[in-house]
Amino acid sequence: MNLNSETFGPIRRVLAMGGLAVAAAAALSGCGFLDDAGTDTDEGEVSNAQLDAAGDASPGDCLPEEVLASDGKTFAVDCSGAEAFWTITAIEADPGVTASGGDIADTQAIYDVCGTEVGAQLPGKPWTDWNMIYDQTTGSVDYLFCVEAIDQPNAEGVVPVVPSAAGECFSSAEWNFGTFPCDSPAVDSTVVQVVEIDQAEWETVDAETVAMEQCTGDDWTYYIGAVDQFGRTAAVYCTN
Repeated sequence: MNLNSETFGPIRRVLAMGGLAVAAAAALSGCGFLDDAGTDTDEGEVSNAQLDAAGDASPGDCLPEEVLASDGKTFAVDCSGAEAFWTITAIEADPGVTASGGDIADTQAIYDVCGTEVGAQLPGKPWTDWNMIYDQTTGSVDYLFCVEAIDQPNAEGVVPVVPSAAGECFSSAEWNFGTFPCDSPAVDSTVVQVVEIDQAEWETVDAETVAMEQCTGDDWTYYIGAVDQFGRTAAVYCTN
């Protein structure tokens, strides 16, 4: 629908802050990865050229870690290039979803496109997430898309794969657990044991109870639940 800009002001389309963006509510609407942005010149604002390019995107195309290409013109990037970080696993145009406050309240709409494991911190699996391009004036979502990280370190040296084995190191301060070099100054946790949770219990499991009952031996000193952006716990780490 076209809106009269004299009545509603300029139509701005922005990248969601939901999955892929922990950005400002006005600009980014996926749910976890992009940098904060909160001004009228927000990094999350999508140019007309990028909106058109998103229409040509398809599963298997790649995106940079910040999701939006820095040139302000392209959407997908060369999968063989250094900028590539995410692979699009699904993308749906005009999904019939409305964003509110830079997010989608009905998570089922996200699961319908991306699958129920999207965003879950699954030990041994690459990061996954979702995002969208939406009209900031109406909230109408133009594109809802799902991504999976390419198995290669980012600029900080983090491999975007959720830790799964004893001796692997991670930072509990990060938005999602990735595998760090153990000598990284960001590391605060070393895996002693991993307790994976059945998906049927992700939303109800009590991490402390799991740790007290299933973390074994004397090598672990504390536990950490692998909680995702939807509040689900897919694993409990027994760590030191």
